[in-house]
Parts: sequence; C-alpha cells; structure tokens
Amino acid sequence: MKTSLLLLAFAIPLATQASEETEGTASAAAPSFDMAELYNVERSSAGNLPLDSKLRQLLPADTVVLTMEIGEQRFHALRQEADREEPVGGLLLVPDPAIGTAWVQQVEALRFDLAQKGWLTLALEPPQPDEQPLPERTLPVMQSFASGAASAAEPAANEAEETNTGNSVSDEQPEAPLAPFAERFAERMDLALEQLTADSLEPVVVIAFGRATPWVMDYLNQQAEQRLSLVMIDPIPDQSADAPLFTTLWAGLDETRIVDIYHSPLPGYPQAAPDARIRKGQARREGLPNYLQVRAAGPFTGWHDEMPWLTAKVRGLIQSGILAPIAEEKEKEQQEAQAAQTQNPPGMPRN
Repeated sequence: MKTSLLLLAFAIPLATQASEETEGTASAAAPSFDMAELYNVERSSAGNLPLDSKLRQLLPADTVVLTMEIGEQRFHALRQEADREEPVGGLLLVPDPAIGTAWVQQVEALRFDLAQKGWLTLALEPPQPDEQPLPERTLPVMQSFASGAASAAEPAANEAEETNTGNSVSDEQPEAPLAPFAERFAERMDLALEQLTADSLEPVVVIAFGRATPWVMDYLNQQAEQRLSLVMIDPIPDQSADAPLFTTLWAGLDETRIVDIYHSPLPGYPQAAPDARIRKGQARREGLPNYLQVRAAGPFTGWHDEMPWLTAKVRGLIQSGILAPIAEEKEKEQQEAQAAQTQNPPGMPRN
C-alpha cells in the first residue's frame, strides 16, 4: 500500500539513491509555515524499483524505500518492518556522513538482522558534508597557479571577446548554496524520527556510526523530551570546522541511555582506543549513570551484508543496557503507583 507521510508523491530514480542531493537555501532557515508544506515522503517497494545491480544485491524485496524531500534536498531512507506483530521498538540507523555512497552497506547487516529480531528499522541517508576551505598554507600556491593561468589565457580571452560580443551574459543560473550541515542533518533526523514515532513505537533507539556520532549527540541534547536512547558504533570525531566536540556533548545526556561500542584496532583510525578511554572518562566526570562502553572483540574487517558477531553483540547490549533498565524503571513505577493506591488515608487504621 502506497502511503504518503505528507502530500507530495513522485517517482523514485533509485539509481542515484546513494548520492543524489540537490540542496538549496529553502531549508536555510527554520520553517515558519506548516510542516506539511516542507516535508514530503513517498513510499515504494524496493522490488519494483529500477535499482542498479549493486543495490539489487543489497536490498531485500521487502525493504521499503522512502524518498524524502526537504526544500530542495532529496534523499532516501530504508525501512524494514519487524518480523513480528508487535515490534520491540524502533531503530534509527544513521551512517557516517563521510562514507559517501557506501552508506547502504554500512547499515545493511544491522538493519536487516534487527528487523528479523522484532525491531522496526529505518536507515537514513546522511547529508553530504560541507565543503571544507583550503588550508591557508596552500592558498599562495593556488593563487600563483591562478595568476599564471590567467596570464596564459588572456590573449585567447581577448580573441573570444572580439568574436562573441553581445554574448557575455550567460543563461545558466548559479547553483544555490547548501544550507549548513548541522541544519540539514537536524532536518533529516526530524523527518526520520517522525516516521518512527508515527507508529507509536517505544522505545526508540538511535544507532550512530563513526562521524555521525557527535552530530547525533548534539541533536539528542536538543531533543531531551523524546527520551531517545543511543548506540554508538566506532565513534569518530568530525574534524570539520563547525562540528560539535565530544567534550561539550555529555552534560545534556544524563537521562539518555548510551551504549558505546568500538573496535580497536580500527583501520585508518589509530586513535580508536585512546579516544574511547577519553570518552569514557568524560562520561564519568559528567556523572552519566546510563553510559556503558564495550570494546568489540576481534579485528574490524569492513562492512558486509552479514556480520553475525556484531549484530548479536549489538542486540545483546541493547537488551542489557537499554531494554532491561527501561523495564525495571516501569516495574518500579508500577509498584510505587500500586503502593500509593493501597496506602490508607491519614488516621485510618490498617486492616
């Protein structure tokens, strides 16, 4: 059944699923109008889409592909229904923005395995990172190249000007600049979580990969009322200029249940173990009662369609670090409520 979260429906050219983004300034400011005019979602079955050969291998036919629009942004999410009548809860998987077109592979094993174990999973395509300015030390060299190229091209430019007078105005419009990454990231998180909360799922757990982790933590700091839980997988600091720093993100997460899973060694990231120790120390100094850190055994060998050890580990840690404490809290609240109901009013004798 084709459903629309909001109004607009359109065809999904999924051959560009992993990378298509034409983002503009329409989302550069907080919307002052009805959200239905800003967010559009179309749903279709992956088995009926013109997927390229790689995605055909990755996506089961029962994967639901959501194509979303926010202003001029267009992106996708992969929804896998739980293999049971009543889902355990909802899982939002947020890949590393720096992984590019491989975001589907990064989430595939977890999103599919956890759906088979009773979770409704939604994997969100991350926005493209902001383009970083050139380091200052490279600017003089680039300026020299530019000056030399301009001098060499000057005669040709003069000839072209003589033969093409009257054609100096281009009909092409410049591309609108991207909104800041933080804004694009928050908008996508809002829309993805709206998909999960629309099903009244509890609990909702966000699984953040790599450099998505500090951005997710920053987002959760601003969404404390939603009572979301967080699983980090190989957290990596984002080195971009405006990225949030881990050291500033713990204070607002004192009520968030956090599971921190890391590999060491991690190819390409020799600081994995030292940074994990620093994160653990920061969480302890902030007095976070619900923070749990676990080192993943064995070497990391890349992201694959099936990763049975990792998926089993994540399931177990979600059970022990998130679901079990939540169940204990609910039981305690019920016992306190029952005790309050059976308590005799002041002055009344006990039976």
